[in-house]
Amino acid sequence: MSASAQGLIDFIAASPTPYHCVQEAVRRLTRAGWVEQDEALPFEAAPPGDRRFVRRGGTLVAWLAGTGAPAEAGFRVLGAHTDSPNFRIKPTPEYVSEGYVQWGIEVYGGVLLHTWLDRDLGISGRVSLRQGDGVQTRLVRVERPIARIPNLAIHLLQELLDNGFNPNKQKHLPPMVGLEGGLSDGPTALYRLLSAELDVDPKDILGHDLMLHDLQPPTLGGLNQEFVFAPRLDNQGCSYVALEALIAQQEPAASTSVIALYDHEECGSLSSVGADSSFLEMLLERMEAAHPAKASGGISRSACSSLMVSADMAHAVHPNYADRHDDNHKPRMNAGPVIKYNANNRYATTGVTAAWFAAACEAEGVAYQTFITRTDLRCGTTIGPMASARLGFPTVDIGYPMLSMHSVREQCGAHDVAPTARALGRILGGPKR
Repeated sequence: MSASAQGLIDFIAASPTPYHCVQEAVRRLTRAGWVEQDEALPFEAAPPGDRRFVRRGGTLVAWLAGTGAPAEAGFRVLGAHTDSPNFRIKPTPEYVSEGYVQWGIEVYGGVLLHTWLDRDLGISGRVSLRQGDGVQTRLVRVERPIARIPNLAIHLLQELLDNGFNPNKQKHLPPMVGLEGGLSDGPTALYRLLSAELDVDPKDILGHDLMLHDLQPPTLGGLNQEFVFAPRLDNQGCSYVALEALIAQQEPAASTSVIALYDHEECGSLSSVGADSSFLEMLLERMEAAHPAKASGGISRSACSSLMVSADMAHAVHPNYADRHDDNHKPRMNAGPVIKYNANNRYATTGVTAAWFAAACEAEGVAYQTFITRTDLRCGTTIGPMASARLGFPTVDIGYPMLSMHSVREQCGAHDVAPTARALGRILGGPKR
């Protein structure tokens, strides 16, 4: 069994939401010697080797201060995202239909809808509570089957055979959570559940950011345990290897090493903590100001010596749909990380940045692959182009191959995890660009 693959499984099992993903990353960073920086306070002087992190909601930025002045030595940034497509619970979700209690949901991101039906679903996220004159936010996770979205029998849906699965998201996707007889005139079933889990008065619940998650745990699979079967591989799979690469860095390099694990990639990244925000840019400015080594030009000059890796899971060739790939670009699971290209900048890779990642792979003895979407198919995108545009950092888009992307349950190669982490570690600790 691969220790890295088991580490990935444990990481995903602890992370049903972006908020829990950040919490688990913080647990691992703290154990490895990182210290939380209060974002609201001034950054104190940070000598080379200083290890800090900042978290805000489902986004985390952690860094290891380099030996060189950031204006001259630059930054090495590994970017990934913590969120995954799923179903989010509406602010006032509860209603009764035909004697069943149901919760209204919104579809977050590009969900493969049919994969969520007939699954045992728990509920998780964060709840905002009254605390004196202020608000306290706590994480919640109900790890038992609360909700289910049942399929309609094929006998009552003959058009499914002809037209495929095309539900009305408002009408056909709300889960059943109980029977009408379980209701009362007091708090809703949701608020009673939350108050019991958090041991608070339902009247003190002022808001929530809740989502459904599949209860089947991640696991190794395949004849020889060569696969990982898990939810949320896109993109906790790359969040994990970025985190592992940073933690494995024993000594500071000349450049300051940074990981940025963003929330909200799956819905466009346009938020206060998404990749299309100034969040990372502001933190880099504060890192540069706190570094004892100074050089003229500050963060603007650092772009000339910096490099960013946008790490997001890649499309493995599907043996049943091999024609959906370009003939010369068919990544296979367990054959190494993938460099992603797109001429229209849906990925941020250039020939130069691809060469830097290829060199890092070669230095670590890691095989690598390339991917480009068929010219007649639509290409997805990542945080790479927008983060690169905001910072002015040359960027390469990479990932490791997976199948079932955006399903409730996905699949990747167990033997791709460690090599990808090693290649990313080489980027963090490698020579000046």
